[in-house]
Amino acid sequence: MIRIKLTKFIIAVALWTVIAAGPGLVFAATQQDLNNAKAKQQQAQALADQKAQEAARIKQQINVISGQINESQAALNKTTADIAETQKNIDQLKDQITQKQQELDSEKDKLSKVLANWYMQGNYGVLETIIAANSLSDFLSIQKYYNSVKQQISSTVNRIKDTKAQLDAQKSDQEKKRADLINLQNQQTAYRNSIQSQKNQQTSILSMTEAQKKQYLDQVSKIQNEIAHISAELYAQRQRSHWDESIIYGSSSYPFSGIDDLDPWGFATRECTSYAAWYWNVREGKRWVNTRPGSGSAWNWPALAADQGYSVSGTPRIGAIISWQAGPLTSAWGHVAIVEAVNGNGTIDVSEYNWSKYNYTYRKNVNPANYGGYSYIY
Repeated sequence: MIRIKLTKFIIAVALWTVIAAGPGLVFAATQQDLNNAKAKQQQAQALADQKAQEAARIKQQINVISGQINESQAALNKTTADIAETQKNIDQLKDQITQKQQELDSEKDKLSKVLANWYMQGNYGVLETIIAANSLSDFLSIQKYYNSVKQQISSTVNRIKDTKAQLDAQKSDQEKKRADLINLQNQQTAYRNSIQSQKNQQTSILSMTEAQKKQYLDQVSKIQNEIAHISAELYAQRQRSHWDESIIYGSSSYPFSGIDDLDPWGFATRECTSYAAWYWNVREGKRWVNTRPGSGSAWNWPALAADQGYSVSGTPRIGAIISWQAGPLTSAWGHVAIVEAVNGNGTIDVSEYNWSKYNYTYRKNVNPANYGGYSYIY
């Protein structure tokens, strides 16, 4: 009989252990999934940020190259215009040279005719001209006239030759200038094409980088959805009936409506830490601030208590802060609440924030040990 009773007792204890540990065991994998998901989110976000920085750097390079392209194109346009202007000058000089050559040919033709008339007027030669003259003075006058005409034509020919020579020299200079400009144009075109190729390459890299950034951001978005789902499961698990606890939903005079803003004491609003800090500072008149920014999570509050000269104990007291370590239901950041009552059966009543998502709750008959390690601050 004693053996039977003992067996029943062992089974009962084992069953109670499974039931008591059940919520934690059921959610342990989900909590680990939450931690893993957040780690993946941080990694994907870091990669997305890295790609965003790379994209910004590439865009800056593209802007610099675009400026160089614009400058080179402007220089190329000017060179092209100079070539066109030079060619116009060459064409004009060609026309002027042709005109001068025609004038020169005309003057040479005149000179040839004068010489022909000098040596032979009509059908008469020089001797006949002398004989035909009335006197020697007439002959000399005729000779003087022809010499004058010849000299005048020769002077005109020389002047035309000089002008044509100058035009030829100018044309040669313009042709050399045009050749130099064409060479410059070729160099500028090659340079512009080179930097245009660089821009095309950078644009292609930018497109790839932007695509990679989008992939990482898509991963972040997907993981955020997973986190939201896991978090929802966490909050849902908290709301289920645990042991003999009861949860009262309502409101308090906690004044902050924004989510995760910075409160006056260095904590994120509508989180459990902000509510507990408000309660002590405003309702209890006890100074409590985040002495360790970046490490002010609920599980680390015993260290904050030591910073500020408060006691840390395992014995509950009304108005004390209870700080739970990280756990399946308290999350990776732990949880804090205010002890509102100490019950005769060893349980406590607590008020808190964010046990129900970003809301106030009052829980009765809480056995702190059901949620892992804990301590009281007062």
